[in-house]
Amino acid sequence: MMPLVTSKPYNLPRSKGAMHSAVGTVNGNARKNHSPEMTTARWLGGGVLVLVVVLLVVFWRVLGLAAAGAQASADAPWLWLLAAWGAVTTGAFAWRVMLWRRYRPHRLARDVEQWPRISVVIPAFNESQEVARAIESVAGADYPRARLQIIAVDDGSTDDTWLHMRRAVQAARDADERLDIQALQLQQNGGKREALYAGMQRATGSVLVTVDSDTRIEANALREVVVPFINDHDVACVAGSVRVANTNASIITRFLRCYFSLSFRYVRAYQDAFRGVFCAPGALSAYRMSVIRPYLDAWRQQTFLGQRCITGEDRALTNIVLRAGALTAYQDTAVAWSAMPTTYMGLALMFLRWARSNVRETLVLWSFLMGDLGRRQGLAALRFNMLLVAASLLMPYVFIAHAALVVMAAPLALPMYLAAVVGGGLVSAAIYYANERDHGWVWLPVYQVYWLITLSWVFPFALLTPHRMGWLTRGGGQPDSSHADERAGASLASA
Repeated sequence: MMPLVTSKPYNLPRSKGAMHSAVGTVNGNARKNHSPEMTTARWLGGGVLVLVVVLLVVFWRVLGLAAAGAQASADAPWLWLLAAWGAVTTGAFAWRVMLWRRYRPHRLARDVEQWPRISVVIPAFNESQEVARAIESVAGADYPRARLQIIAVDDGSTDDTWLHMRRAVQAARDADERLDIQALQLQQNGGKREALYAGMQRATGSVLVTVDSDTRIEANALREVVVPFINDHDVACVAGSVRVANTNASIITRFLRCYFSLSFRYVRAYQDAFRGVFCAPGALSAYRMSVIRPYLDAWRQQTFLGQRCITGEDRALTNIVLRAGALTAYQDTAVAWSAMPTTYMGLALMFLRWARSNVRETLVLWSFLMGDLGRRQGLAALRFNMLLVAASLLMPYVFIAHAALVVMAAPLALPMYLAAVVGGGLVSAAIYYANERDHGWVWLPVYQVYWLITLSWVFPFALLTPHRMGWLTRGGGQPDSSHADERAGASLASA
């Protein structure tokens, strides 16, 4: 199986804002220089642009229906369903945009006499020297040395990952003897969940932080990711902001830069308003240990349709927090840069792995979401949003099926449907530009069409094969999930 990243090493993009404890926001300086009048004018202009796009989509929709002619009566059930969904999504979009515009990164509400002790776990498999860069970025973070523990875990790699891991750990010790850092080696590959579990068993901090081995964090990321815990004791999970490190490697990584920007700086930003982030990324997330520790054994042994779950560990941990009635948050200033696939095959396999985990963990979430979660803040909004999420997984395929039927009967309707797809991309592009202030937005309308043609098969296939647990994008063989418990932690080496 091909490796996740095809070009190493990569260079970290430079953040335009500060990278240390005080600020840490990307594009911070650019935004700071904008006057309130200029900001208002830009947003009014952006609002008009979005309105024009929506009106164009509606116009093409009406024109297409007229062109379909005789098909209109036969399509009535489809049309009513699509019209109802259009009304719901328009209202939901307005609600989400309002929440997104209100989002602000969490700032300390009070002076901190003592930062919480945190344990950072870095699992790695066949990452070679890349894992050393991840360890170096965490060891060099601006966090009190006495309050930081770092645990790197080699998940039975078959290359020289263990060598680079030990060297990086020793170098960090030599640089600062106060640093509590260690490396563990699983003698057989048991999957990322097993590697995380091995690290968690040695964690002594009140907050657990996960960092992927192909990821480098900004200097202030650890301070920033714990701020929501300090401000609110009900918060038990914080998602960091993941950015694409190798943006210019290919058109695929340019698409992914847009995808990740929207996924974090828009989607998780509006979810933060009701403390309902339902997927904290493995690349950079933090958890309150007192909440998740009682459930770690069950998390490790999780099964689905008789198969041991070895993927989707981040979404499963987030579900543990939500099931406990605790809050989940998003911190935009806790920034991590991750390497991404550069080819279509790598992208498709990554999306397929995510989609299978999404199917499984969405079912898990719904198994308790309507139950007794106490007086949880934002519960009604969380439930409403998850209804929208569940519907949005299926409705695009209703749209695709309807478009196929209409176009087969009236080929002249094809431009109307393509215009609708591009129009949706332009709306996303407006949100992207508001967050990033760069020209990357031009890729979003292209990506919408690209997804329709080359990636729309992923979710239906995942829905039919959710029991298949392979990692897919790792460079080595897949662990046999039925025997992972016999291997995990049973044979450990440490450094």
